[in-house]
Amino acid sequence: MLTAYVGAALTGAPPEFVKGFLPLLKKKIRKIQIEVLDFIGLEAGTALVVFRHDRKCTENADICVFILDHPSTGLGMEIMLRAAAGKPALFFARRGVRVTRMLLGFLEERGIKVHRYRSAIGICRVLREHLLAQDPDYELRG
Repeated sequence: MLTAYVGAALTGAPPEFVKGFLPLLKKKIRKIQIEVLDFIGLEAGTALVVFRHDRKCTENADICVFILDHPSTGLGMEIMLRAAAGKPALFFARRGVRVTRMLLGFLEERGIKVHRYRSAIGICRVLREHLLAQDPDYELRG
């Protein structure tokens, strides 16, 4: 089964995003036959444990799904770790949300699109289409 890591702001993001939207998104991703590698979060583990765990997930997942709705130093680090690993990632921002120009320039230089979304279902649709384009048999692996 393919693995995905969902990277997003936690520390500065509103509670409804962290405790509502992100768990919903992960649940919907699991429904399309993808194992989600979970980050530790805001309460458990030391800073070093969190860094090592999230770095491992970011570098080893088959695909990373980065949600750019809220500014985050940690998310920026995950994006750069993923880029250094040379593995695929998809980038999403809710419609109407401003994304930092530094990140937009980084993505533009690499020819990577920021997908604008309205719902978790929209993110899953793009993710599924991307995976099918890479491997038409990915759904048969489950």
